Amino acid sequence: MKRYFSILIFIMLSLFIGCKKSYIELTPIAAGTQQQFYNSANDFKNAVNATYSALQLAGVNGADFIFGDLTSDDTYANSGSCLSGHCDFDNFLVTASGSAASAILNNRWNNCYTGISRANAIISRIDAINMDAALKKQYTGEARFLRAYFYFTLVKTFGGVPLVLKELKTTDEAYTYTRETADNVYKQIETDLTGAASLLPSFYNASDAGRITANAARGMLGKVLLFQNKFTDALPVLKAVIDANIYTLINYADIFHHNNGNNKEILFSIQYTRGGIGQGAASFVNFVPENSGDAVQVGAGNGFNAPTPDIINAFDASDVRKEVSLATTYVNAKGVTVNYPYVKKFVDKGMVAKNETSVDYPVLRYADILLMYAECLNETGSTAIAIPYVNQVRTRANVISLGSLTQSDLRVAIEKERRLEFCFEGQRFFDLARTGRLLTVMNAYFVKYNLLAQGVLIQIKDYQKIFPVPQAQIDINPDKIKQNPGYNN
Repeated sequence: MKRYFSILIFIMLSLFIGCKKSYIELTPIAAGTQQQFYNSANDFKNAVNATYSALQLAGVNGADFIFGDLTSDDTYANSGSCLSGHCDFDNFLVTASGSAASAILNNRWNNCYTGISRANAIISRIDAINMDAALKKQYTGEARFLRAYFYFTLVKTFGGVPLVLKELKTTDEAYTYTRETADNVYKQIETDLTGAASLLPSFYNASDAGRITANAARGMLGKVLLFQNKFTDALPVLKAVIDANIYTLINYADIFHHNNGNNKEILFSIQYTRGGIGQGAASFVNFVPENSGDAVQVGAGNGFNAPTPDIINAFDASDVRKEVSLATTYVNAKGVTVNYPYVKKFVDKGMVAKNETSVDYPVLRYADILLMYAECLNETGSTAIAIPYVNQVRTRANVISLGSLTQSDLRVAIEKERRLEFCFEGQRFFDLARTGRLLTVMNAYFVKYNLLAQGVLIQIKDYQKIFPVPQAQIDINPDKIKQNPGYNN
């Protein structure tokens, strides 16, 4: 599957952009026309691969740590990354315009709509093509899953967004769309994922490993339902993934190994491969310390997303996840040990070119399925039944199993387990926001460490559970696109 991401990424598809008056880019970005392109099964295969490739864009996977980790009690921005806008996320000073942080917002908006527009072109055109029926179902299912994933990313980040479900062919069409409610966006995501699960296969041959399966769609649907507190609805969806007996927990370190992508724990990951073909990931170099010598072999590290003392101290002494996930020191070029915490989850010791790691980025793992299922059980009153599912994850981590707990105690235990299990995978902020715990946890964290921004103790407000809509998008269509409450002040 990884090799597919390098094929026809330049396909001629309508792309949302955030500049001047051009809400939709209608000009092909490669030779030929869309009419000439969408004519064969192979054309649609390449179009689907191009939609997968949008997952690698800077505003999608490349910004997950900014939105999901820096805004949490797990990581912080070093001073060197302030010019990149990271400190504004770390300190909850993000504005809609006029800053590097606002450019990050705009990238997320634009890049997600790039993926959506590619998916829409496939869904809008594929029915008219004479091709193998099974492939047609598969490509449609993949496009619907990917469209759902991009919308899920948007709605978690911004709340309600324009809901575009067809290929747009004129600029005037684009200007008719206003922001839908978050509920309506979630409803469409559910519809797409349910449809994808019915269309996709359960397995692929080795050459197609990494493509989205029916159970990946079910697992993502379970997550989407969980985000809406639809615990009863999520239970059978997640249980179906467990009962499929396809996935299992593996050795924690092996999940993130550079040559072990698409392992038995992975339901869905963003694929990367090194080799000088532009398909490697930058996460390794981004996260290792600046001027770190032995910590990175090719080029200097950026030191982004440094682990906080809070997350470092949150692990039990026996927890194997800590050693895999982070380090607190490194040895510099002079052989001196330097105290400097950094994320090591995405280390690729075989990397031969800067920003060319082969470590895939896990979006949905079997551990997530187990913990989400346990959460749904607990929230629906089946606390005793939920505990063994949490203990499966804890046993793999080499920490003591939970005994009998009350519902409220298990709720806290699951929150902590998710924090440790998925640290530096862009989930912490969104977990706290969806459970209503963001203000309680983060404001206590800021007080605990006396963290100041512009000389004032940081204390976040309820509106900051989502981020401002990029002003560039409002300026494009001010009659239809309005700012989130709280960010106009």
